[in-house]
Amino acid sequence: MHGISTQANILIVDDDEHFRKFFSAVMQDEFNHRVVTVSSGIEALEILRNGKAFFDLIFLDYFMPQMTGLEVMKNLNAERIGIPVVMLTGAGNEGIAVEAMKLGAYDYLRKEEIDIPHVGTIIEATRERHMFRVAREFEEEQAREILLNKEATEKVRGVINAITPAMNSALASIAVELEIHARNALSDIPEGGDRIRIQSVFNELKRQVDVLESGIRGLLNLYQLVYARHEMSSAIEEIEKELEERIRNLRDRTGT
Repeated sequence: MHGISTQANILIVDDDEHFRKFFSAVMQDEFNHRVVTVSSGIEALEILRNGKAFFDLIFLDYFMPQMTGLEVMKNLNAERIGIPVVMLTGAGNEGIAVEAMKLGAYDYLRKEEIDIPHVGTIIEATRERHMFRVAREFEEEQAREILLNKEATEKVRGVINAITPAMNSALASIAVELEIHARNALSDIPEGGDRIRIQSVFNELKRQVDVLESGIRGLLNLYQLVYARHEMSSAIEEIEKELEERIRNLRDRTGT
């Protein structure tokens, strides 16, 4: 088995002082791990909640006053503290071990049957399983994000496809109406300064409408490309060049 050879930070939670000292010595002397020990579940939760210490693994005794190991695990789950737990049990407490596993414990260890090589195997196996679980959860979260993004993309694309014809029609109608009103307004005005000024105003309005139309159509085309998930860099460059050229020509145009 290819284990994780790096030094680990281990939290031992047990109200038995003699066991804490013994087990802490095993962790440090036999495996060179860094160890913090506490005598109650309440104290353990305080350390874990303040976030000042990081732990790779928790050895958690089941039977403790004030708060049992199972109650500690329920708090860890409720507060989404995802540090792997190995439950410490006594003889005849296999049922407790099963309950702990249901709550997310990675393994259990009987305190009356401490076998040092087995402890080392449990530590390495638990850390490896935890790394695998974290990686799997990350992949699942990424998959959920991709699905949500896809759903949002489809909705946006639907909206764009729905509004594009309406936008194009509205812009065309504005241009036509502007042309008609310009002719009607100028028909009764004699040649001269007023006619020239009014013609200039209509010409400027038409030019700005053309600029607006080109810009909106270019943006709609870009959005359609993006949300269609095409290989789009070259297409975007073409749209950009065309849009810049049209706007430049419209700005350079003189009103007639």
